[in-house]
Amino acid sequence: MALLTKKVVAEQEAAALARFRVAHPIAKHGKPFTDGELIKDCTIAAAEEMCPEKANLLENISLSANTVSRRVDHIAENILTLLSDKNRHLELFSPALDELTDVSDTAQELHFIRGIGKNYEVYDELGVHSIHGIAIGEDKVSLLSYQRP
Repeated sequence: MALLTKKVVAEQEAAALARFRVAHPIAKHGKPFTDGELIKDCTIAAAEEMCPEKANLLENISLSANTVSRRVDHIAENILTLLSDKNRHLELFSPALDELTDVSDTAQELHFIRGIGKNYEVYDELGVHSIHGIAIGEDKVSLLSYQRP
């Protein structure tokens, strides 16, 4: 019984990792989140030809638009956390902000930070943050607040 449980848990963890691995290139290439289902269908079709005994495992991977959206949000949160942690160690930094509005009328804030650490290492970081609703100056200032404590 314990062996079966370990196998199920391992399959669930692999499916969770697969959702992140698919969501990342979708976001990286700016593709619609609905492409997750297309990618799943294509992957299952290829698996049915190449390794039919494993094709049923791919059915357990949820790649709906909502799932891909949540995974992209998790990836973005992780990147912002890493960026924030790194920026706490900067001695000097210079931020730059720019804004554009995408086709869904959502404001996209682009922020670029260049800094110098204690050992004179130079860091360049680029991030994007969506602002839903009306974006005002206070919203833009709050984006930079995570840089230094």
